[in-house]
Amino acid sequence: MHVQTPNKTLRGLSFLFSRLPSAEKWLHFTTISWVIFQLLTSAGMHVSKDATVYHLTLIDHIHMYGGIGLLLFSMVFFVTVVNRRPITDMYPWLFGNFTVIKADLLILRTGRLPEPKPAGLAAMVEGLGLLALMLATVTGTLWAIAMLMENPLSPDFLAIHKTAVGAIEAYIWGHGLFALLHLIIWWRR
Repeated sequence: MHVQTPNKTLRGLSFLFSRLPSAEKWLHFTTISWVIFQLLTSAGMHVSKDATVYHLTLIDHIHMYGGIGLLLFSMVFFVTVVNRRPITDMYPWLFGNFTVIKADLLILRTGRLPEPKPAGLAAMVEGLGLLALMLATVTGTLWAIAMLMENPLSPDFLAIHKTAVGAIEAYIWGHGLFALLHLIIWWRR
């Protein structure tokens, strides 16, 4: 029996994004690629807390201006998602609505993955990812502006940004893990 793994893999990836409109698929792909690029360039940065704009390297500039671009792109992504899905679906906890999340958690406890639904776990995770993305890009932009203006609060903004980036890194790992679990379940069907 001949197994066509590449075709099945492509069908599996298509399955993961099947519920998204075409434009959002591209926004999603571009955003994750850009975030990974930002994480890779950040690994090459060595900015001390007392550094000035004159101490920045090319990689520092690429990361800073890339982050400002990512902020603008993230705002488009956020607005696009909010136009498709109401705020009450992605942030049900803001409105005291825990009903669907509790039901989804009960399904998880049985070892199954719940289907995505409004105000459910998947929608909440999507909302948290958008918040983490916005938090990382806004704090990074604030740090870049403070650094370029030689503001004495620049080290504080950098510390906040690094913490915010930790949230987006955790989100990428968690989101990727659940995507992989969905793909494995799909593959076994």
